[in-house]
Amino acid sequence: MTHEEMIARLKTELNEHRFSHTLGVAAEAQRLAARFGADPEKAYVAGLLHDCAKNFSAERVKEYCEKYSVTLDPYCDKEKALIHAFLGPVVAKNDYGVGDEEILSAIYYHTTGKENMTPLEKLIYIADMTEPGRKMDYLPELRAMLDDGDVDGALVYGLSSSICYVIKKGNLVHPHSIHARNYLIENRRKNS
Repeated sequence: MTHEEMIARLKTELNEHRFSHTLGVAAEAQRLAARFGADPEKAYVAGLLHDCAKNFSAERVKEYCEKYSVTLDPYCDKEKALIHAFLGPVVAKNDYGVGDEEILSAIYYHTTGKENMTPLEKLIYIADMTEPGRKMDYLPELRAMLDDGDVDGALVYGLSSSICYVIKKGNLVHPHSIHARNYLIENRRKNS
């Protein structure tokens, strides 16, 4: 499927706010990939499709899980906001024709992160947080770290900010996020 076909389908699948966010993430991911040595094409596609299941109804989630034999992460039962990330690769593969495992993995981990992230996984996670439409308080510092070339520092800061946000809302923190943050901090300590 071409980029234009993906965009046309996403426009029918996502609400206006989510569609605008998606285009921003795709552009930001492509920009970051070109700067930090990842594949800009893969980054663009992963950015376009990172939220492809975001506006699915509960019925549609159930339908996809049954049709493609998907078992969602156990945290999805308790935190519905995670479902789109874990179902997204299935949708990207079956509805958008994406077979690249690196892209599918970047979609899967774009919300939680994970221990030992690939460069593409890191950039999609960061692009989702820093796309131009975002207005969070922590963004100036996060963007400054990226401007300085400190992707891992930006990830630690982004994960920490996200974890604090989830805690303030009274929600469960997914273990992937904690493991991702701890891995990055330990790795930075080893290399300093």
